[in-house]
Amino acid sequence: MANNKDNNKSYKVFINESSLSRLWQHNDLHDCAALTAFRNAPDCGKGTPYTSKENAQRNKSLMAKLKSKGYGITKLHGTYPEGGRVGKEISYFVVDLKDTGRLEKDVMSLGEEFEQDTVLYVPRGAMAPSEKGDNPAKGYLISTNHCDNNWLPYHKKNEFKRARIGHKSKIYTSLVNGRPWIFESVGDEVRDPGNGMGFWMMHLSAEKDWREIEV
Repeated sequence: MANNKDNNKSYKVFINESSLSRLWQHNDLHDCAALTAFRNAPDCGKGTPYTSKENAQRNKSLMAKLKSKGYGITKLHGTYPEGGRVGKEISYFVVDLKDTGRLEKDVMSLGEEFEQDTVLYVPRGAMAPSEKGDNPAKGYLISTNHCDNNWLPYHKKNEFKRARIGHKSKIYTSLVNGRPWIFESVGDEVRDPGNGMGFWMMHLSAEKDWREIEV
């Protein structure tokens, strides 16, 4: 008979796989992407470091901009090593629910606006399992800044054979500020506002400078 520790482990695996299935299902139907607004410091990392509050403001601003464009968003939780400790950050898994065909262009623009080294773009079907490696859809990282310390030249793409996202996945390596970023878990989906006033406020937030965003 399995003990409580084994039961808890099985439950966590089930929750993880169940959450991941939401992302796979989205990608079966739509183009997807992933990005964050977290950054250690401006000016290619050479400026005064952003505070935790400022990064939260930046990420909330990014979320408003994405939602105002009609995209679906799910939070992704991950970790990265920095200064001898392990930091935590939230990225957004973005879904082109209306199949506008503009997702790649929009996340590239937002990646540049929020000083990201790269953003991840996952065309429809790229997350589908393919044991033979013959899935024609490819996921890839796209460079979105001109920084000398960026490992990938501006607007160049680094292709993955299969944009598979799983527990401890390495797919997000270099997604955040050139650091190894390891996907840990899928968070909640970001819901749309419940009424017209909420949508109006969301669009107002999307137009604000991130420094004006309340967290």
